Amino acid sequence: MTVYLGNAGNIELIRDSGDTISGTITPSNVNTGKNMFSFDFKQGALITGDFIEFSSTSVLSFISGWTLTKSNAFINVDEAGGLRLYTSYTAAVANTSGARIALATPGASIDINCKIINSVPRVLGHIIRFELSTDREAIDTSSLGDEFRNQYSTLITGNGSVDCVFDYTSPGNVEIAVYLHNLLLRQQFGSDFKAKFYILTEGQAQGANASNDAVWFEVTGIMTNAAIQCVAGDIIESRFTFVTTGEIALRVQTVTSDELLLNPGGDRMVLSTADGDILELGEEIA
Repeated sequence: MTVYLGNAGNIELIRDSGDTISGTITPSNVNTGKNMFSFDFKQGALITGDFIEFSSTSVLSFISGWTLTKSNAFINVDEAGGLRLYTSYTAAVANTSGARIALATPGASIDINCKIINSVPRVLGHIIRFELSTDREAIDTSSLGDEFRNQYSTLITGNGSVDCVFDYTSPGNVEIAVYLHNLLLRQQFGSDFKAKFYILTEGQAQGANASNDAVWFEVTGIMTNAAIQCVAGDIIESRFTFVTTGEIALRVQTVTSDELLLNPGGDRMVLSTADGDILELGEEIA
């Protein structure tokens, strides 16, 4: 029997997407010297690192040299609500001044829609531990005269917690604790997120087939609590609790996707590994 250690686990976090806010950019809202702009959005609605689609019925002329009505960019949001645009997540969270997208003063006010279109999974950094619990509700269906209680299983729910070291600057292309703190405080869009909780990640030296094995849960959740612990002489830690919404899926991988080959064999499609260890017959080809 193989014993697995927790140091093989991690969390891949996907920022929620699909939410839209509207506003107006006036010429006075654009600072071309700092390549910074703002508009009338509620503080906390946008978070540094968000990938945003800007759209309008007119040309987005506040972006230098731009001639289209749509544009996508990563954003950096300062404490005063100023926005800076970047082509990469890493540059946005680091607020790299030399990597900012150049802006221009528009000739007139521009009505814009900002849609959050985050879809890229990123590892949550500095995790200490996480816990995911799944429950299935039961309804009592016992009748008068029954000698034993009868139960009927119904809906599945989940909840959990994540403990990590507090950080507010991103060490590369990873998510950090300050984003989850901001996520809970984001009132306009809510605190939804998607995540993969890895118990075992591919390439970790555990198990008989260590180069291929991976085990993880896929969930969509809502952040319900964010706490921070600050003790003199100790590491500052953050603790987050959440509930799941929608499907909870447990995935087990023993063969990587790049090892799977589709080979035509007669009138059937054969699914096999590169070394031929696994053969599965697929549907007949008409």
